[in-house]
Amino acid sequence: MNKKLIALAVASLVSVPAFAAGSEVQFYGMLDAGVDSATNVAGTNAAGAASNSTNNVGRVSDYGSYFGLKGSEDLSNGLSGIWQIEQGISVNGGNTNSSSGAVVGSGAGKGTNVFGANPYNNQRNTFVGLSSAAAGTVLVGVHDTPYKMATAQMDPFADTMGDYNGLVGSFGGAGSAGNGLLGGAGASGYFDLRPSQVLAYVSPNMGGLTVVGAYVFGNALNAGQPLTGYNPVGTQTLSNVNGDVYSVAAMYTAGPLYLTASYEQHDFGSAGSLAVNGIGGAANLTLNGASNSAYKLGAAYSIMDTTLSVLYENSTDNFGTNGGNLLGHDTWYVSAKHTMGAWDIALAYANAGSDNTNGSLVGLNNASTGAQQWTIGGDYNFSKNTQIYALYTEISNDAGSMYNFADTTNPVVFGSAIGGANISAVSLGIKHTF
Repeated sequence: MNKKLIALAVASLVSVPAFAAGSEVQFYGMLDAGVDSATNVAGTNAAGAASNSTNNVGRVSDYGSYFGLKGSEDLSNGLSGIWQIEQGISVNGGNTNSSSGAVVGSGAGKGTNVFGANPYNNQRNTFVGLSSAAAGTVLVGVHDTPYKMATAQMDPFADTMGDYNGLVGSFGGAGSAGNGLLGGAGASGYFDLRPSQVLAYVSPNMGGLTVVGAYVFGNALNAGQPLTGYNPVGTQTLSNVNGDVYSVAAMYTAGPLYLTASYEQHDFGSAGSLAVNGIGGAANLTLNGASNSAYKLGAAYSIMDTTLSVLYENSTDNFGTNGGNLLGHDTWYVSAKHTMGAWDIALAYANAGSDNTNGSLVGLNNASTGAQQWTIGGDYNFSKNTQIYALYTEISNDAGSMYNFADTTNPVVFGSAIGGANISAVSLGIKHTF
């Protein structure tokens, strides 16, 4: 099992010609692209109407290609200065609708700031810090939250159409017959982010246990500017917002066993009302003092050439009446990956339960707002650097929900009413790391 706890494998840096005296620098990257064919099958929403017409989109897609530089400098007494610059690139020139050339949708919120757009749209984990084997590592910059890191390795289809963030980590995927309350036309992946303005600490390995904590500073937003990851149907009247995020995770490895627990909380600071239209009629949410949070438990075990993983996630908020939970729900995820020589075969299943609402805002006519996703696929490794792969994935939405694929850009654009729609995709790809 490949453990990339926080992309800080300083000890394993390969020495190449130094850019500066006394430093070690490594150039690395990945190119990952392929062909998708995605279909939206019309469903029946909570109002009893067809959610929208069936449509199909084919395209060449990029699956998270990037390149980067990282390095360290020995500062003596076991202390090292560390840094990393990582930039996303698009092998296909950007995921677009093949028929119109227009960008189809937004992804799972990866690469964005929690409380404001990252000005460097394709910037990945980029940071500078200090690292000590005895005291741990401190870094500042752009980085995955500990909450995201804790279970990322459990997803054998990460950064593909089958990425588990279609349901796992999604907070805004449930909506009424036609419009999502928070998250626009698809799940927002709101709890699996790579925010900017991160201050993080990684503990030393303590007998197999590593603890990671991060604080994310929130950007101040001007009136009318949307909260990142929140795309309401109607208008917004926000005052200045200066919230923050707390994220912690514990990860334990003992031979073939991996255990993890993580928690994250988003505080939205002071804000005005948020007017949301088209969801059981017009409705207003007051975000002054609003917050949401989630915790996640995960376990993985390797038996010979097979790795089994399971996780449970619970999210909650105070967006409802009298501070009640509006969109929070439970999510289960299981996956299995088996290696046979150069072949890897994987299967995954996720189940997001209905949120805790009374039908007034989400889930028109008290419709269920849950969803299921299952994915099957395999890859062939020509070498340790080059592989080809294929997968099939499908999301089945309940009559009141609106989950969509998470990573890259959504290949299928839903109409004005999407409750109950099912979506599926086939992908064929090739990946090369360097």
